[in-house]
Amino acid sequence: MNTDLVRFVCRAQAHMGASRNTAVAAGSPVTIHEGAWAYCPAGSRIDHVWEAIEPVTLADLKLIEVIRPREAAAEDARS
Repeated sequence: MNTDLVRFVCRAQAHMGASRNTAVAAGSPVTIHEGAWAYCPAGSRIDHVWEAIEPVTLADLKLIEVIRPREAAAEDARS
């Protein structure tokens, strides 16, 4: 591992809301994918849909993930 930055995030629909629902969270939200740090809000060990992202610290990624669902909900309401 050459850096401590997260380079992938899981976008599996079943895992997306888990960061706000601690009952769903299964394990550690970080793992290794293709030799780099990867983040799954559910902490799931299986069924990921990995998306490459601009490298970011875990702390910053968690802030982004908290804000992003609110923005997505607002966009859905406008549709």
